[in-house]
Amino acid sequence: MRAVDRVSFIPPESRWAAYIDEAVDIGRGQTCSQPSMVAFMLDKLELKRGLKVLEVGAGSGYAAAIIALLCSPGGRVLAAEILPELAAAARANCAVALAGRAAAAGLLEIIEADASAGLPSEAPFDRILLSAGVSRPGFREEPLLAQLAEEGTLLYPEARGRIYKLRRRGRDLVRESWGSVAFVRLVGNNS
Repeated sequence: MRAVDRVSFIPPESRWAAYIDEAVDIGRGQTCSQPSMVAFMLDKLELKRGLKVLEVGAGSGYAAAIIALLCSPGGRVLAAEILPELAAAARANCAVALAGRAAAAGLLEIIEADASAGLPSEAPFDRILLSAGVSRPGFREEPLLAQLAEEGTLLYPEARGRIYKLRRRGRDLVRESWGSVAFVRLVGNNS
């Protein structure tokens, strides 16, 4: 977490809040999640070198940059953002934050796409993270679970509710959940 300066992911008018453990508005009704929540979620993903990761709802690119560092060398990180302005900003933010870290920067790709149901053409993924909250009953886990590799993990929060972790163990799924959380809503067809 210390290796990625959050100030690079916060709009200039809000940079005073970069080092406060709170979500910060990044425009278009979206936020850069609070660092403690990003740390909690990435810890639950059990990231390591060489993993292929899909992040859905990249926002400012903050979590994607950290994931890239944790999965380098040898990994691949696809961070999808449906809002064009935020996808462009995330690319620029990550370029600044990861400057001089060729291995991490080279494995991270920010794409503009609705990946709320995953990216089947890029599957399988070792880890899938939703960085925005789903709402029930509209959200379906199945399309994302189908894109997990053997021993893969899906982690997602509800917009208001809990965080869920589903880990593939052969034919079984191990399910865990935590908490009471509040996230901005996931945008897309499977939200």
